[in-house]
Amino acid sequence: MSRLLLFVFLACLLLPRGASAADDGRISFLEQEVRNLQRQVLALSRQVDELRSRPDLPEKPGIASPRTIETDRLPSWVDAAKWMRIRPGMNELEVISTLGPPSSMREEGGARVLLYAMELGASGFLGGSVTLRDRSVAGVQQPTLR
Repeated sequence: MSRLLLFVFLACLLLPRGASAADDGRISFLEQEVRNLQRQVLALSRQVDELRSRPDLPEKPGIASPRTIETDRLPSWVDAAKWMRIRPGMNELEVISTLGPPSSMREEGGARVLLYAMELGASGFLGGSVTLRDRSVAGVQQPTLR
């Protein structure tokens, strides 16, 4: 019985040390991971500071300022007055000379559709279309936000 108690006593003394050695390896690994994450946070903080100091971005962080649209870069079809000049019976060349070249064209139910579209940010676009039957305007859908 005393041998059993001695064995249990020695086992209790040695177990925490063995577990402690295994934990030391894990602790060292975790400490290294924390140092790596600290370096990454520091690098990202520098990048954020550089972006905040750029003159073409909003001056107040967290507040998005509206970007001005450069009108010289907009397609000619964006002008609403040009769409008002499109009339039924106009031929395809007259439409293209008024609005400019379409973004795309497709055939739909025996009609040719001239599509005018422009992406506005990540979630929307401005789009209109002109439907031609027998090469003359049959319908106009003025640009709308979608």
